[in-house]
Amino acid sequence: MIVYLDQNYASRMAKHLLGQRGHEAFGRLFLTLKGRVLAPPSPFHVLETLYPARGPREKAGYLLPALKEVFGALSQGYWVRPWQEVARRQERGLYLEDFLWRGGSWEAPADLSPFQGLLDSLPGDLPLAQLRAWIQEEVQRRTGLKEVPFVRLLAQLLSESQMDKARKPRRSDLLDFVMAATIYPYVDLLLTDRYLRNLLGVKAVGGRRKEVERLVLAFSGQ
Repeated sequence: MIVYLDQNYASRMAKHLLGQRGHEAFGRLFLTLKGRVLAPPSPFHVLETLYPARGPREKAGYLLPALKEVFGALSQGYWVRPWQEVARRQERGLYLEDFLWRGGSWEAPADLSPFQGLLDSLPGDLPLAQLRAWIQEEVQRRTGLKEVPFVRLLAQLLSESQMDKARKPRRSDLLDFVMAATIYPYVDLLLTDRYLRNLLGVKAVGGRRKEVERLVLAFSGQ
């Protein structure tokens, strides 16, 4: 089984290993997943660990040793390929060898520069279907990609988030959506936050304590 731990899950497992309180459920999940799943790191983890959008700059990277321990125990040496490679290879179909490889590095963060300014440029007065089509064309223009699953899912996530007028956008939204568009088609479970879980559906699990505890019970066969 392939499981993806988003930064919330991975960092809370790392914080538990560092002895920080309040992350015990994530620590139990980490122990339960060992030997049962393949959970690879990705360039998105590198970006969020070394170049976080929030927090004091002097603390950037402090979780890196513990994250290496987490993924050293769960990844079997595999990494997620950069999103550009994954998306480009989707032109021939969805294959695990186009998603996983052993060439990743904790020195190679995800490059989101093709999407710079995208959120600010989204039209705010279009119906959902038209907005999704506009975003899909814009993503294809910016990346040179064809209409592959990555492009369609990214357009879906961006357009549906724009329809939620009650929610204030976050600085991390774009990174989260690019991550999900890269990861979701290939994994059995994406462990993420409640908002992405609601957008993605059945293969996504949120990060509330009860959800984490249910995962522990499910993977331990209880």
